[in-house]
Amino acid sequence: MFNIFKKKQEPVAKLSRKEQSEQVLKAHNIKINYNLPHIEADEEVSIRDGAEIAQRLVLLCVTNLVAFDNITGDKALEFLKENNILQYITPDEKTFLENPTPEKRSQESWKCECIWVLAWALNLVDDLEFPDHLCDLNKIAEEDYPVSNSNDPTNYINRNFTIRSKSEILDVADLYYRMDWAVVDARLNGLPIEPLNPGVVYERHYALNWLINYMEQEWDEVSCDT
Repeated sequence: MFNIFKKKQEPVAKLSRKEQSEQVLKAHNIKINYNLPHIEADEEVSIRDGAEIAQRLVLLCVTNLVAFDNITGDKALEFLKENNILQYITPDEKTFLENPTPEKRSQESWKCECIWVLAWALNLVDDLEFPDHLCDLNKIAEEDYPVSNSNDPTNYINRNFTIRSKSEILDVADLYYRMDWAVVDARLNGLPIEPLNPGVVYERHYALNWLINYMEQEWDEVSCDT
């Protein structure tokens, strides 16, 4: 998680997740809203399982190919059907693949950040890195990328992934919740938010909320409340 929590000395009293996130924000001179509540406790959260995360990762990677004009929407739909993955597609994704306009491709291209977060959750990348720049999907090894010459999508979904711990995922979800508040606050007040890339923060917050089953929302309905 871009080593954000490693610099603290062992505290006298254990910091809460909220306080831990606030320390990171303070270290990067990011505005803090101390009135933001705690997110759900570990015992109140159910993380998506490995197969569901892998299914979502496959779909995002296929739509990503269309977003960057590497394949057509028709080819993507044909690929999903041939590999029995079409059943997992969301209504919004189906609409996009059926009519991938330039505007929609531009919007969908941001989902690279969601791919990055889900790959991190499956331990396919070690470090999310600080969200001041776009991710580099080339850092995911070819054998770990769901749509590559090395992988059959069905076998990929059925792999025995080791998901990161609930506590680790919630630590990062809490941090991005607070980062996203800072981004929204800066936008509403016409202020710069130089330490952060707003689009990166939003997309990662989106993927993290889906991972933690925030309000039990499915992919197209995920909200990033701040």
